[in-house]
Parts: sequence; C-alpha cells; structure tokens
Amino acid sequence: MNFKHFNTFLIVLLVFNVSAFSQKRENRIDEEFPTPVSFPYDYLGNYAGNLRVSNNTGVINNVPTEFSITETDVEGEFYYSIAYLKGKLKEVVNYRLYTIDKKNGFYAIKDSQGLEFTATLIDNTLYSTFEINNNILFTSLEFTNSGKVRLTIYLSEKIKNKRSEKLKMDEAKSANVMLIQKAVLSKK
Repeated sequence: MNFKHFNTFLIVLLVFNVSAFSQKRENRIDEEFPTPVSFPYDYLGNYAGNLRVSNNTGVINNVPTEFSITETDVEGEFYYSIAYLKGKLKEVVNYRLYTIDKKNGFYAIKDSQGLEFTATLIDNTLYSTFEINNNILFTSLEFTNSGKVRLTIYLSEKIKNKRSEKLKMDEAKSANVMLIQKAVLSKK
C-alpha cells in the first residue's frame, strides 16, 4: 500500500511540475509575442520619448517626440498625432486612422496635408509603405504590452542609373535606404 501511495504522490508531483513549467513558458512567450488586444482601443492615450534620426554616417539628430491617439465621434475612426519638439517650437503632424477591415487588419491613414495611404495591422504593429517623388517610405508603429509604442520610418530613394533604366517591368528594381528614424515612446 505504501508503494501505491508513493506512486500516486509521484504522479501528482509530476503533473504539478509539468503544469508549472507550461505556465512559465506561456508567460515567457506572451511577453515576447503579446496576445492579441483590442487595437487601437487598448492603446489610446499620450506617449513621449526620443526620435533618433540616422543615416549612413551615424546618428545625425535626437528629437524629443510625442505621440497621441484618441477616438473620434465616428465608429472605427481615430485621431493620432506625432509632435516633434525642436527647441521652443513644436511641429505637429495630425493623422486620421480609418478602419477598412478590422478582421483582416486593413486601415487607411490620412495626414493633415491630404496624403492618404493604407496600412496593415500584423501582431500589434501597423505597417505601411508608400511612394512620394521617387522616395519610398516604410513605416511601422508597434504597440507593446508594456505600454510603449515603437515608431520606425525608413526613407529610401529609388536608384536611377543606366542599368536601372534598362530593366524590364518584371525585373527587380531597387532603392537605397537613405535615412532611418526610430523612437521608443512611453505612455505618459
């Protein structure tokens, strides 16, 4: 009988250890790859941090930056703004975020100057790519479970040379990254 109780005790101990290990692993994975949340409702508010501007020579500027996202009166539409603080001056760029298809993560963004482009939400990060005057901008706006927003903007310039002019439509064309802007913004 003692042997039977001992086996039961070992089985219970084993189940408890496996359960505890699984929970620790799930927590670790959840921290690294956050569970889906209600975008953008869980991130409404004000954020602040520094925007680091770099090119091929290194960091060329650090700009104090503010980010804000709020609801509008229209369902599925939001205001957001990015403010760059330059000394006593505050340069604010206002945007409107429109929900196109929430289930598939499709959004449209329109800035205060009338530029409109699409964005896709994947793993709590809003991605967009668009072209203006032979410049390609790739942006990502990542919303983390730790109350931070990571903004990254890559500015690329299309390569123009004799080789690229001779490429056919179905051949790869390229662009050089000229400038990178990165910011980690914390909730105020």
